[in-house]
Amino acid sequence: MIPHRHDDDRIDKYTGPYERWTFSEDLGRPFTFPAIRKGPSTHITALMEGEGMLESTEDLEVRIPPLWNDTPDVTPFAMWNRSVDPDGPTDAEDADLARCLNALSGTRYRLNMPIDPATWPATYDRDGTPDGWQRPKVRPSVIIGVIDDGLPFLHRAFRDADGDTRINLCWLQAARADDSAAVPFGREITGAQIEQLRAQYGKHELRAYQAAHAIDRDLPEVDTVLRHHATHGAHIAGIAAGNDPYVGASALPDDAAIIAVQLPNTIAWDTSGFGKEMMMLSAVEYIFERARRIARAFNCAEIPLVINFSYGWSANRHDGQSSFERAVEALITDRRKVQPCTELVMPTGNNFANDMHARFSGDDLVDGSVSFGWQLKPDDRTSSYLEIWLPPDSTPDGWTVTVTPPPGSPAGMQTCLPVSADAQLRGGDPRRFVEIEVGDKVIAQLSADKHQNTRWRVMLAVIPTAGNLGEGRRAPVGMWTVTVDTGTDPLCDGDHIDIWVQRDDDPTQLGTGGQQSYLVDLSRPTPPRVLAPPVLTPVRGFGCLNGIGTAPSVFRVAGYMQSTKKPVAYSGSASVALDSTGTPVVEANLPAATATADQGWFLSGLPSIGVLSGSGARIIGTSAAAATATRLIALNFAAGKAATDGFENLYPGTPPSALTLARTGPLRVPPVCASVPPQPGTTAARVS
Repeated sequence: MIPHRHDDDRIDKYTGPYERWTFSEDLGRPFTFPAIRKGPSTHITALMEGEGMLESTEDLEVRIPPLWNDTPDVTPFAMWNRSVDPDGPTDAEDADLARCLNALSGTRYRLNMPIDPATWPATYDRDGTPDGWQRPKVRPSVIIGVIDDGLPFLHRAFRDADGDTRINLCWLQAARADDSAAVPFGREITGAQIEQLRAQYGKHELRAYQAAHAIDRDLPEVDTVLRHHATHGAHIAGIAAGNDPYVGASALPDDAAIIAVQLPNTIAWDTSGFGKEMMMLSAVEYIFERARRIARAFNCAEIPLVINFSYGWSANRHDGQSSFERAVEALITDRRKVQPCTELVMPTGNNFANDMHARFSGDDLVDGSVSFGWQLKPDDRTSSYLEIWLPPDSTPDGWTVTVTPPPGSPAGMQTCLPVSADAQLRGGDPRRFVEIEVGDKVIAQLSADKHQNTRWRVMLAVIPTAGNLGEGRRAPVGMWTVTVDTGTDPLCDGDHIDIWVQRDDDPTQLGTGGQQSYLVDLSRPTPPRVLAPPVLTPVRGFGCLNGIGTAPSVFRVAGYMQSTKKPVAYSGSASVALDSTGTPVVEANLPAATATADQGWFLSGLPSIGVLSGSGARIIGTSAAAATATRLIALNFAAGKAATDGFENLYPGTPPSALTLARTGPLRVPPVCASVPPQPGTTAARVS
């Protein structure tokens, strides 16, 4: 059965599958994060793909964030849609937004998350000097950029020997704005303002954060995260750029300046990965631009720069060709032409053992088709997403994807979708949508789109399985079956179909109520023995990699256990394929290095700082491993050395098997953190 297409197709005219699902009230909007769920939105972020620069129209005020390159191929922007009535119906908002986008010059747009009007300064000067900004006391030997959430910019770990802050600039993207600003939304905190806050509030850091609008109960994207004992951002910033007994690492020099960007704290609420790319790309552009501003203040060339971005999601193209990845690749490549000491460090992710990736080759197909299972857990309070990526450059003539709900589901839910374009949907990427319904309520969306008009993707979005969300609808719990049929167009030799499931676990500090779905190999191979070497079954950890960390120039960091020097069970891995002889070979996206993620079997994670000065915590995951690499790269840059100086060459002789190399990369980062007991009068916590 093919259910009818969504009646109101105004969203269809300008969006991809995630935008359509997320912004439509009768599809997935009620289950998204607060910034979208509360709608309608007068202020929204987006990306424009293609050359050119956007300008405002009569109905739309457009703001471009600070850019290092004024002629990017992918331009982040924010817009205020003056024509939207905040008290009007959602469908009117959709029509207004579509009309406004059509009025802009440009080739393709990617809608991202809305922002609160309170974060929109009345006047914005992109080329202006941040209020009260002063250059660092001395010319930095290196600049460390940190992009994360919950950043404790007042913490003692970021002070120099004289007690002055090393944080020169910090952009709180979701904070309440001043009347005028040099950032398009949010609030920019300068080093001078940090010192003023310290002078005014002394040791009362929470009061200072509240005065700086870094704690704000009225804005969900800021909220009271900095009242928690520990945050992801505190842990990462502490390891990457902090000097503190709880980190226990060799000290960074006083001339290691810091530029930080705090992403919206609820940016992890939406499990699709949707809505974040503009914020993330703006953060990288901002750090590049502000680093250049510091260099010009000292009348010198670009200063060595290493950025730690311990973030990502699991689905995506994984070929370096997403909008964000193409943009950061261009930034890194262009900056290295004038300053070779430029690195963007990202983790490989933590999903190797979670059955969130599958790869099927022609040998796995029977009569041109293959089926796999997708297990949805009970009491999942967030939407779940699955992506099927066809081989690059393929034309899926006659291909179909059929979705069968779990046994016991209402009749008539089985849905078949041709992998082709709907001729009625003009403009944007070729695409097609259908909905899966129970009664007259949508519980899932099945779509096919030629992403960026270069590669076909099929996406299945399913509402939560929890039944107490006030919407009168929920998805059936259990194993959904997905069948890909190639018709008369079978896979060519060497081609394969990749499937990725989006991350959907529950970040501790956010309490989303997410439950991680996973893939099931319906051939049901014999389960591997505990601690046995991983094997190359169709459902595999190999290729389960950070979905926005596959640009060629990104410094990808996997994780190992310090006590055993073996990869930790969860550390993400490069893709592995079989050559013509059946021998595994590593594909692209090899980790640049592996670093400590766990210190031992009974000492998981790494020590770092908590939110308040004098507190400590432990963090588990490749995010911390990436931060250790960032710290050592910064020390190398400050000393005038190459980025990987002192890193251990793991395989100086005979190269290892592909299954080993895909998980470790060629280098090992020396440990930097020591296990430090709490000091008298302080506390420590443990998070993941």
